[in-house]
Amino acid sequence: MNRKKIAAIALIALLLLFPLVVNDIYIQRIAVISCIFAILSLGLGVLVGQVKLVSAGHAGFFGIGAYTSALLTTRADLPFLVGLIGAILITALVGFLFSIPVLRLKGHYLAMATLAFGIVVQMVLLNWETLTNGPNGIPGIPFPSLFTLEIRTDRSMYYFCFLLLLLVLFGLSRLYRSPVGRTFRLIREDDIAAATLGVHVVRYKVIAFTLSAGLAGMAGSLFAHYMTYINYDTFSPLESFMIMAMVVVGGMSTLLGPVVGAVLLSSIPELLRDLADYRMLIYGLVLVVVLLWRPQGILGKKGS
Repeated sequence: MNRKKIAAIALIALLLLFPLVVNDIYIQRIAVISCIFAILSLGLGVLVGQVKLVSAGHAGFFGIGAYTSALLTTRADLPFLVGLIGAILITALVGFLFSIPVLRLKGHYLAMATLAFGIVVQMVLLNWETLTNGPNGIPGIPFPSLFTLEIRTDRSMYYFCFLLLLLVLFGLSRLYRSPVGRTFRLIREDDIAAATLGVHVVRYKVIAFTLSAGLAGMAGSLFAHYMTYINYDTFSPLESFMIMAMVVVGGMSTLLGPVVGAVLLSSIPELLRDLADYRMLIYGLVLVVVLLWRPQGILGKKGS
């Protein structure tokens, strides 16, 4: 067993023991939020890090997943697992349908289109009052449950989210090592060269976009059921910037980089709660410092 595997096992064991050692509920809540945003950032990392696509409206998919799961469990009175799966599938479907026309754009045109998508989603969540309850949001969202087991405590929610995070990491690690993952990286390096080699570039970009949206839907569902209340304001363009910052700070071309960025940028504002009004300023400063110190991100390799 090499050092990397030993280190990975030790880190997982440490994280599993974390809520048993740290009894502070506030710290446990930060850990839960970090896990949820790590899943969200991993989804965006598929786009930004693997196929070099900029999505400036990823909070829109996050919001679709949150509202889908919330509506399925409150209005339709369906179990949490149905809400979670429904959020993943519906958000992935929206990502698929949106990506087909928009991926014909490139550069800043693509970034503007995705930003517009995020703004449109937020306005729909605000104004479609018969479905989303408008500015009042959706209260009374049930806690997550697995069959007869209800996940009510911060400790149990941490373990549930951490398990899902590990499953996402395992799945993405296998994907990145597969022919599909290698094709993603070929497109990232030079999509024109990939096309000349017979790669259907748009098709693979659509796959990446759909997968990214599905992971955002999963994170949205977890967020909604953990907070038990959501409204449109959570899924703003500023939230999209925050998610992008997490990916860039951690290292966009790496598997674990988005996780590190999510933990760092989720924790700092919460630990500095007295400076909550300056959250975006803190994100901006951290982003500038990291880009000056390590342009490739904390875990990124030089030249990546």
